[in-house]
Amino acid sequence: MKIVYRAVNILLAVLILLSAFFVNFVEVRIETSDSLAEFFKTLSKDASEGAALYEDFSIKRVVDIANGKDDLSQMFDGSSGPILWPEDFNQLNTRLIVFASCFGLILLIALFILIFSIVSKRSLPVFIAGLAGIAADIVMILVFRSMADDIFTGKVNMVDFIVDRIFGTGTLVNLIGSLAGGAFKVILALNGVQNAFLFIFIAVVLWTAIFFLVDLGDPKAKELKEVEKEQKAKKKAEKAAEKEKKKALKEAQNNGSQEQGA
Repeated sequence: MKIVYRAVNILLAVLILLSAFFVNFVEVRIETSDSLAEFFKTLSKDASEGAALYEDFSIKRVVDIANGKDDLSQMFDGSSGPILWPEDFNQLNTRLIVFASCFGLILLIALFILIFSIVSKRSLPVFIAGLAGIAADIVMILVFRSMADDIFTGKVNMVDFIVDRIFGTGTLVNLIGSLAGGAFKVILALNGVQNAFLFIFIAVVLWTAIFFLVDLGDPKAKELKEVEKEQKAKKKAEKAAEKEKKKALKEAQNNGSQEQGA
């Protein structure tokens, strides 16, 4: 039973790590105002969504963009100039650090569950780790929503940054950016990975709790624990006896040396 328990924990931990890499992490939507959306609809039947732009990103896709294997790679290949962190984004710095820290903590917790389940059959540390993972995921969600709200309301202007990456810089571009700032809204949302983390950590907590309760009510498990306690006590007593024996032998050698010296 303990082998099954540990195997499931290992599987769940691996799922967390795989989700972090492959599951869509964030979605970016650029939507027009209602009046502009109606204007686009009159120009094209394909503009049923108000000429909105939609992209979603996973860690894998970000790696592909960095390696030039994605359609968006050209936006970050240096042809539009160096990527500079806009001053307007500085107000997000603290929250970005908290967000990144929570994400990193989730990965560390998954690694802990994976390694601990390989080397140990104890359930309490895994249970606590699962609760910590849930807490980190909830904080990550709340911090991201706070940043997304500032971007949507225009408190943090991401439209200018996107226009700059697509068209470059210049007077005309600045005009486009100022017009776009009023006509478009940038919407950021977590796009699935946070739910994957949450569900898997809940599964870890429930599985560990169920195993603990089953183990608690199993007479054989109780007997096994008593045997393990007796074995540990016996080993402890043997180590203490061996230590005392070495101590007595050392004292006898010291006494013999003193007698010879006398």
